[in-house]
Amino acid sequence: MPPVRARGARDRLISVARRRFAAEGTITPTLDEIRRQAEVSVGSLYHHFPDKPALAAAVYAQVMAEYQAGFLAMLREQATAEEGIRSGVRHHLDWVAAHRGEAVLLLGDRLDSPDLREANRNFFTAIRDWWRPHHSYGALVAMRPGITAALWLGPAQEYARFWVAGEIGDMDSDVVGMFADAAWKALQANQVEEVS
Repeated sequence: MPPVRARGARDRLISVARRRFAAEGTITPTLDEIRRQAEVSVGSLYHHFPDKPALAAAVYAQVMAEYQAGFLAMLREQATAEEGIRSGVRHHLDWVAAHRGEAVLLLGDRLDSPDLREANRNFFTAIRDWWRPHHSYGALVAMRPGITAALWLGPAQEYARFWVAGEIGDMDSDVVGMFADAAWKALQANQVEEVS
């Protein structure tokens, strides 16, 4: 990681805020604490972020874009629709387990921004592009964005909420498999034999 001063003020602010928000939540760290830790002037801070919600939205968009990039990279490696659906569930819960503090941010309120809207637009376009051929040969049901997302990751997402809140001990691999099975059963079009 480069020294703090080697990066631009905006990047340093986001980096410090991301670390602090993941460890302490978005309420506890003050904007001035983040500014001082990032070694950024008051003028530079307000040039980039007029307030803490704007900084939090930038952190949220960055974390979401990284999550989405990892999800798409994993999805493109899957040879069949079934592997893609099951691996999507596993990837989601593995990411949450590996990034607990950042997962708390993503599982909380959606912090809208132009960067987030662009990341989401690119992500859902790529998901539709992956989905389309699997639907065309009869492996997957037609994609209906809100419904498809809920059936694919909804139960895993709720499990993740309980896990990050500390209401569940370890992330149970049997439970992850159960969610992957349920997602595949809900999203497969019919019993087709897929060729790898």
